[in-house]
Amino acid sequence: MSKILKIGILMGGSSAEHEVSLATGQNVLDNLDLKKYRPLTIKISKTGKWFVNNRIANWSKAVKNCDVVFNALHGSFGEDGKVQAILESAGKRYAGSGIAASALAMDKFQSREIFKLAGLNVPKTLKLKKGENFSAQLNFFVNKIAKFPVVVKPCSNGSSIGVQIADNSKKLAKAVVGAFLIDKEILVEEFIKGRELTCGVLSSVSGSVDALPVTEIVPLKKHQFFNYDAKYKAGHSNEITPAQLGETVFKQAQDTAVRAHQILNCRGYSRTDMILTGAAIYVLEINTLPGLTPNSLLPKAAQSAGLSFPQLIDKIIETALLS
Repeated sequence: MSKILKIGILMGGSSAEHEVSLATGQNVLDNLDLKKYRPLTIKISKTGKWFVNNRIANWSKAVKNCDVVFNALHGSFGEDGKVQAILESAGKRYAGSGIAASALAMDKFQSREIFKLAGLNVPKTLKLKKGENFSAQLNFFVNKIAKFPVVVKPCSNGSSIGVQIADNSKKLAKAVVGAFLIDKEILVEEFIKGRELTCGVLSSVSGSVDALPVTEIVPLKKHQFFNYDAKYKAGHSNEITPAQLGETVFKQAQDTAVRAHQILNCRGYSRTDMILTGAAIYVLEINTLPGLTPNSLLPKAAQSAGLSFPQLIDKIIETALLS
């Protein structure tokens, strides 16, 4: 990079992950090498209004002078292909995966179907649509296919918002109602008891995809899984990087994360969440724009691999320039 690049840091948004996105965006801003980059703060309000350096602007004006947009949005609109389509229509390079990969990864059901076809293990899953009569399907699933307990979650959301574990019909009904408040499509899936693992990957300018060290997540304070509080409240989980796994399983988890990234044709970086049960690894989901806050898993894994946060940003921007 021979010139100082104008980098638009896109953050906020109308999703339930607005605050997490602001934290990601601010952390990127705080760690940009000003000898290489000239940052521009682009914020989207919860109501969908765009602001450039705190001044309201339409989206085309907001990104007009950017050489690259660092997409620090999370959740709907920012991570599902919509903002990617906007940026491509403006002819702008941007960090992270493209339209199709973003849309597929955001839809947990569709991405699981693709992973399953590619030979990866995924939980048995039932998708329900709001407004449809799904009671017979649901009863059959929990009585014959998965059995209690089951996990209920929005089909397209992040940060474990709206995720609940139900071990009886009454809790299941309540969890379904709660999940439908967040998304018009929800998933009911078998609960797989095991060790929670996550693994980030980085693409390089040469085209290779390299796995970062695997992290094991151990929820504390009686959390049943890595839910929103366990993710973002201090002392609510232990995150062990590198995970204390045998060499074969460690490599298997890394290979699974790389395969998930490549199967969906993701770009730049991603993080795949998995469950290890016995000798089997199950893929839960892939995150195409994982959090980059000071407490987020991907930066910690990169640091474990000897990559500082400014160096991580450099790598993400380098691959964005190739898009």
